[in-house]
Amino acid sequence: MFNPQKKGGTSPGKKDHPKDYAVTIITSGCHFSGKLYCKGSTRIGGKVDGEIVSEGLLIIEEEANISADVKAEDIVVQGHLRGTVEAHGKVELSPTCVFEGDIITPVLVVQEGAQFNGRTTMDPSRIMDRQATRDDDKAYSTPVLGGTISPDEMTNVDLSLHGPEINANL
Repeated sequence: MFNPQKKGGTSPGKKDHPKDYAVTIITSGCHFSGKLYCKGSTRIGGKVDGEIVSEGLLIIEEEANISADVKAEDIVVQGHLRGTVEAHGKVELSPTCVFEGDIITPVLVVQEGAQFNGRTTMDPSRIMDRQATRDDDKAYSTPVLGGTISPDEMTNVDLSLHGPEINANL
């Protein structure tokens, strides 16, 4: 009954593992308080207070209102988030995002229109692992900061973004 191997069948392969296809969804109108632990992809559109741990992609939708410490592989923030975020992969702040807190990640993408009030720490060891696959060891262009940063300068970067500022002399 609970044995995954059926008569005449084969046992599930690595691709059939629940982590590979599990999806957790907390829709708008839902409220969760406490420690939320998820495997696989997670979408949150409701309200969460406490802590979120996701072993996979975490998407915080536009309607979401999160007040929590968050740990995940990759994170896309489209809604409101207050707390500390730690990602092993990439953090992306979408144009509709309002984020207050600290971010620890090797890769940070801040899209135009995103509101980010806080600090970011980019872990150099994680950055070096990703850069080791690249051919050049030169500085990388960073459109958010409008300049270049070499890998050893990327330890701590403070940002306070409220939207685009355009200065044009016509």
